[in-house]
Amino acid sequence: MKKVKVGYIGWLFYDNTEFSQPYAVCDVNEQKLRDYTRQHPEVKASTQWQRLAEDPNIDVVIISTPNQYHCEMASLFLEKGKAVFLEKPMGVNRKEINHLLSVQRRTGGRLAIDFELRVSAGLVRIKEIIASGEIGQLKGIEFVHHRGSWLLEGNGVWRLDKKRSGGLFFMEVCHEVDYLRYLMGEVVQVQSFKMPNILPQYPPDFPDNVFSLLFFESGLVATITASHTLSCQDAKPEEYPEKGHDMFFVFTGTEGSLRFDCIKEKLLVTRLENYPPGTKGKKVMFKRIEDFTGKNSHHDITRNRLLFLQACAEGKAHHQSTYDAWRSHCVCLAAEESAITPGFPRLEVDYSEE
Repeated sequence: MKKVKVGYIGWLFYDNTEFSQPYAVCDVNEQKLRDYTRQHPEVKASTQWQRLAEDPNIDVVIISTPNQYHCEMASLFLEKGKAVFLEKPMGVNRKEINHLLSVQRRTGGRLAIDFELRVSAGLVRIKEIIASGEIGQLKGIEFVHHRGSWLLEGNGVWRLDKKRSGGLFFMEVCHEVDYLRYLMGEVVQVQSFKMPNILPQYPPDFPDNVFSLLFFESGLVATITASHTLSCQDAKPEEYPEKGHDMFFVFTGTEGSLRFDCIKEKLLVTRLENYPPGTKGKKVMFKRIEDFTGKNSHHDITRNRLLFLQACAEGKAHHQSTYDAWRSHCVCLAAEESAITPGFPRLEVDYSEE
């Protein structure tokens, strides 16, 4: 195992481990760089990201920038022989995600997209429970998220510009789409619905609310509800439940169900019990609650990044291929297209690479 030298762009981490060594950081904010190098003077700093691509000492680069730069940056680093850990999404449209996939294939380089739900403690546990058969055969999944709106200030300016962010699904719901695929297999069709936009800063092609149905090859169905119109903007984390901010999954099986509250970090496990006795009727009964407080139960970005760095150091494959991550992007494109198309058509997911 070699100790890989790492360059960071945007989010300036410090992954000094037995398999990784922070080597360089890059950001346009010079004060941010000065604060970082004051703590870590051995790490090189630059405001020009291209310099990291030309540095022969860098083995891996971590890219955490606004979405509009993802495809260009990742493509260049792959061309220069660097391994790339890229914050989602791969690009802001189909042309970009297809281009980046083609560059990765042509160069044979390592490229991982940060779909961290697959390795976050609570959701890892959920997969274990489902695989064990405790809730019987999985029949469907619901995901619900009400969150605060983006404003036309700070990073909200580029997030609300679809040409720069890619839209609602690429900005946030792609994580859940990827996890649903991870549990339920391939999505073949999607259909999304929305109310008229309520928030005037959200353009017509950028939903501020959406309800999506994902139809899987297996015949199963999952639902996604995502809205920016309920959660109070001034809510503090401890006030989220009473001020409209919620985020949870429900996993329904033939013998029970799971509800994972991503904010409270608690997993409810239920069972189905015959009722009345001797009939085919069933009632839902409490079984237990599993507490994941403080365990990075939902968005464990650190673990996924470190797993990638370790895989690079050991010469092993990351747990998710670039192609698999690309397919999650394809589902997102179809789901958002359905939401903004009159009549909300049910669409085949386009997995073409052209």
